[in-house]
Amino acid sequence: MSDTLLIIHILAAATWIGGSLLLAFAGPRMARAGGPAAGAWINVVLQAVPRFFIPAALLTLISGLGLVSSDDQWDWSNAFVGIGITAVIIALAIAIFNNVPALKAILRAAPSGDMETVSANARRVLVGGSIISLILILTVIAMVLHVGVG
Repeated sequence: MSDTLLIIHILAAATWIGGSLLLAFAGPRMARAGGPAAGAWINVVLQAVPRFFIPAALLTLISGLGLVSSDDQWDWSNAFVGIGITAVIIALAIAIFNNVPALKAILRAAPSGDMETVSANARRVLVGGSIISLILILTVIAMVLHVGVG
């Protein structure tokens, strides 16, 4: 059971991180393309949050909680467990409360040519996405090193 949960945990985390890094790479390029391409990209990202990113994040969290619960090797007091749980909460909060509203604001402002709003919200998304990617990468490091395990 633990091996299966670990495989699920790793694949879900890899999916989440890979998606996050793809957004960080492709997002600015799509923004520079502008016009219909940028609008289509934003729509895809908005669809990906509830259909891709949130399920990947929750599967990462649930499988991690399952690992700690089912394997005597890990304990709730291990620092890396707390780091992982905290990382999921913070990353989801940034995505839901910063990135999604900023993407929606871009979609509303772009057709009217309000480039000041588009630019400001594009920066919000870029910063939020970069923070999420950094959190996820640092969390993987904490997991691999089993930070807090004596």
